[in-house]
Order: sequence, then C-alpha cells, then structure tokens
Amino acid sequence: MTLATRIFYRKIHFLNSQNIPATGPAILIANHPGSLMDAALLGLLVNRPIHFFARGDIFKNRLIHRILNTLHMHPIHHHQYNRSSLGVNDDSFEIALKLLQKGELVLFFPEGFSHVEYFLLPFKKGTFRLAFQALEKNQHISLPIVPVGFHYSHPTELFSTVWVKAGPPVETTDFYIAYQSNTAQAVRKLTDTTYESIKELTIQVPASHSNELFQLLAILRTDSRYQMADPAKQWHLEKKISLDFMRIHEMLLETYRSYKHLLKQHQIKEEGVLPTNSNSLSKQKKLLCRFLAVPGFLLHAPPLFIAKWIADTKVTRIDFYAWILVAAAALLDSCWTLLIFLVLTIVHSLLAGMIFFVSSIFLGWITWKCAPSLIRHSKEQQLKNIPGSTLQQIRVKHEELLSSIRSFLF
Repeated sequence: MTLATRIFYRKIHFLNSQNIPATGPAILIANHPGSLMDAALLGLLVNRPIHFFARGDIFKNRLIHRILNTLHMHPIHHHQYNRSSLGVNDDSFEIALKLLQKGELVLFFPEGFSHVEYFLLPFKKGTFRLAFQALEKNQHISLPIVPVGFHYSHPTELFSTVWVKAGPPVETTDFYIAYQSNTAQAVRKLTDTTYESIKELTIQVPASHSNELFQLLAILRTDSRYQMADPAKQWHLEKKISLDFMRIHEMLLETYRSYKHLLKQHQIKEEGVLPTNSNSLSKQKKLLCRFLAVPGFLLHAPPLFIAKWIADTKVTRIDFYAWILVAAAALLDSCWTLLIFLVLTIVHSLLAGMIFFVSSIFLGWITWKCAPSLIRHSKEQQLKNIPGSTLQQIRVKHEELLSSIRSFLF
C-alpha cells in the first residue's frame, strides 16, 4: 500500500514535520479532503504508529472491521444521522484514552466527514472533550494537539501532488484550569482555537467559489516560476491566492467566464491545456518512451485496469476515489504478480519465478518513469483535434489569467 501511494502521487511534500512529537502522547487533528487516503498518507510520513478514528459505517462488515483494526483504525459515529449510536462512542473514546495513556499518537478528523471542496466544515467537539478527559486521568502529562493540513492538487488524477503541513501544537494543559471551572466554555474555546489553527494550514474560500479556486490553482501551476519554487513556497503561493481570492475573482471574472466557455465548448479539462510556451515532446522521445513502457504496461495492465474500473463504476463519492483506486490496484497487482510467480515456479523453476518477480518490479518502474511523458503526449494529441484559431484563443485567455495571477504573487 505504501508503494502504491508513492506511485499514485508523483510528489508528496511533508512540511513542518518537526511539529509532530517524536515521543509521548499527542492528538493529531486534520482537515479531511481525501477520506481514508488522509490517514494513509500521514501514517506513511510519520515515523510513529498512528491510531486514527474513521466513520463507523465502514466497519459494519466483521471481516473489514478486523482488517481495519490491524491498521490501527477504530470506529467513531456521528449522531445527527443515527441517534442510536450515542452510547457506541463510549467504547471508542475509551480506546482513545487508553492509547493516550500509553503515549501513542491518536488522529481525529473533527469535521466528521470528508469532502474535496476548499472549505472547512464546523468542528465537532468530541475530540476536545476527549483531550480534557485524558488530562483528568493523567494530570501530570503534557497533551499537545497538533493541527495538520492536507492539500491535494487534484482529488483523482494520477501523478498529482499532495502537501501535508503540520502546525504548531496547541497545548491542552493551557486550557485545563478554565475547563475545571467551566467545562463547556473551555471545550468551545479549545475547539475554536484548533479550528483557527487548521484554517491557517489549509487552502480555502467561500463554499460557492471552491470550483473556481480549483481552476485558478491549476492555471497557476503552469507558471515556470511556480514550478521552480520549493514545496513550501508553492504551498504559500496557493494559500495567498485563496486569501486574495475575492479580489482576484472580481478582476478576472469576465476573462475567466470566457475561458471556461471555450473549454466547455470543446470538452477540454483545465489540466489538458498546455501553456503556449511549453515545449512539445520530440518524436524520438515519444518513441523511446513507448518502447520502454510497453513491457511493463502489458504486464501490469490487467489488474490496474480492473482497479480503475472498480473506482470508476463503484465509487459514488469523489473523496473516496483515490483511496479505492490505490487500494484496489495494490491488492490486485500484488495478487496478479504472485499468481504468475507461483505458476512459473511450479511449471519451470524457482529461478524462473525469481527472474520474473525482479523483472516485473523493474519493468513497472520503467513504465512509471515514462508515464508522465506519455500522458503529456496524449494531451498534445487531444489538442490537435481543436481548430488552430480556437486553440490560440484558449491559450491567449489562459495567458491573460496567468499574467493577472502573477501580478498578485510575484
């Protein structure tokens, strides 16, 4: 699963990782744009086991419940849809309290539900009541709450980028005296404080403009100065756009509408528009990439296409897409490779099986390295179907938008 995640995301940036304690109990809280992928990524990046709590309805199947438990996942329920679950969370909170007593890391998503849009839902207070209860049981310990912000360049696209940014810890003990005198007020204060901390770590705008921000960020990422910037600077630039969004939106509204109309008219996705100054791939490079990628593609294609079919046809929520695709691809490709290995070992020899196994890894790696160039070539081919005058109009509008965005940033 770790390898599959690294393959799906071309770049995974972990910013300010030093804010997560290397030892001792701590509560991690995060925004929740990627469903189970959020927890998987944090588990991949942090050099400590992380126990995290996910919505209880995915634990209904007994087998799945056991599998998720082995992955340090525990259920938590949300009352507004099922009042009968009010007592069920007592067990979950007891598990969390025991984990904190043992000095473990516990992850919560206080929004309660995952969603890909660029805005935060109100935080539920259960996590923060739990923090105070943990202090009541162990009044001598420090219990930091570390805010973590997730930001995905695209919720479903292969080879996208994800930024994971940890903020300064909020110390629960700083609120404990207030908690002893006025429980509700202290819980609300801690909830509000951590909410503001997560706001600082996330890219967000008013809900009605979330899709437009997504498009402007996609345009920004075609800028050469942005591409040369380090991950922290890239995150900062995207954050700055979100903070200035209403001003930028007002200035770019007419150009943006015209640009979107052209894209919709010719059924082009924003990520399919190559900037005017982009260099086309040479014929030799295209042929070389195809030649190198074909063996690995043919070997790994069957399980990967099945995984994509599962994600495309069975997933109804976009925030679940990446997780289901990566998990299904990892499981099916592992089984497929193991099956061929066993067949070769039984029919021929262990040496034949081992040669295949090593070759499959090498060929898969070569295909993965060639894939971005092949995807770029595919985009170039799609653009060739558009009349030259129309394509020029699209690129002119794209450059106008990008120039205006630059004026706010550089």
